[in-house]
Amino acid sequence: MKILHLGQIIGGLDIYIRNSIVYAEGDYEYILVHGNKDNNKPIEKNGKRVKEYGISLYRNLNPWNDLKAVIQAVIIIKKEHPDLLHCHSAKGGVVGRIAGFLTHTKTLYTPHAFSFLSTQSTLKKKIYLLIERTTKLDAWLLACSESERMMGVKIVHYHKDKAFVWSNAVPDAINELENDRI
Repeated sequence: MKILHLGQIIGGLDIYIRNSIVYAEGDYEYILVHGNKDNNKPIEKNGKRVKEYGISLYRNLNPWNDLKAVIQAVIIIKKEHPDLLHCHSAKGGVVGRIAGFLTHTKTLYTPHAFSFLSTQSTLKKKIYLLIERTTKLDAWLLACSESERMMGVKIVHYHKDKAFVWSNAVPDAINELENDRI
């Protein structure tokens, strides 16, 4: 199975995706699509470097860059033919859900906290929520917590049968280290 992750691979999201790939069991092929300016370190799985592509993915709303990012993502998806597209965070989620819809690729979206929660501006909240709702398309919600899943169902209007939780977790090796200290 080929899984394509799409998002700005920086900070906590870099760690989340890196751990998801490195600690995943099974014979999966991974591809990363991230912003051109993301400076993440390459990820290795089973001694091989994970394939990466950079696109015009930037945090700020910019219709030109956003359209360019969707087109670039569609081209990569058509080239790589992933079985699953997993898009992350607000901008990666919008670009990925549109690209997944256009290419008929099964798509999961993990918000890592919905963007409408991050602003004090009532107008921006309404705009961000409208964007979340209109770009749901055929995607499935894969939330990081039960509260995020419930927000997805109640506020963004994902159908409850298309909203799941993948709880954030610490790898077993780290738990074992902690137990050794006790």
